[in-house]
Amino acid sequence: MSLNLGSDRGFTLAELMISTLVTTMVLGGAVMMTSQVQQSFRRQIEDSAGEQEGRYALEWVSRMIRAAGNNPYALPQNPGDTSACPAAGTAYAWLIMDPNADGIDNDVRLQTDSNPPDGLLGGPAGTCSQANEDVTVSFDAGTNSITFLDNNLGGSASIRTDAVIESLLFVFKDVSHVPTVTAANVVYVETQVTVRTRTVNASTGLPETRLLTQEVRVRGRNY
Repeated sequence: MSLNLGSDRGFTLAELMISTLVTTMVLGGAVMMTSQVQQSFRRQIEDSAGEQEGRYALEWVSRMIRAAGNNPYALPQNPGDTSACPAAGTAYAWLIMDPNADGIDNDVRLQTDSNPPDGLLGGPAGTCSQANEDVTVSFDAGTNSITFLDNNLGGSASIRTDAVIESLLFVFKDVSHVPTVTAANVVYVETQVTVRTRTVNASTGLPETRLLTQEVRVRGRNY
């Protein structure tokens, strides 16, 4: 039995080039699709991380606001009384709107006699060691974060969030939920946190943002 090899032939150059082109196109499409899926997944992770950071900020800021004015000893006990902390002559204000007086409600100062509740705002004169009884919460545009300053303990404001905060705004409202500019009338405070993603929207060239809000009642107000 003999084999006739003369009739066998391989691929022509044109066939080889066409098959190579088809293979390249298929592989290129698969790689492109994989890259798009990875980018979409990364964007979703970044969006989720930014929103989680915003919700964390809302939670701890709201907790501070809710406790403002906690005052079991009815301070000031006598007309004209002031606190010795963080400095002599500090007025009992409990909630101070726009403490840096820049006309933007992206910061708030809160006082509370709670750590421990002892009739001393911040602690004894000259000590002022009771933490979280006179604090300032602010937005730092330079670091895109929310900062916290304990006015009794002193020092510099500490950064409390990742650099994903686009803006922070406090809306102060009276007992009827109507915005007010009078601190004594504030019963509710709405905190608005705008977070941004670390990824850029391909169509706009800008980071995507999301607004998160939470309104809380100031516990120390007698209404």
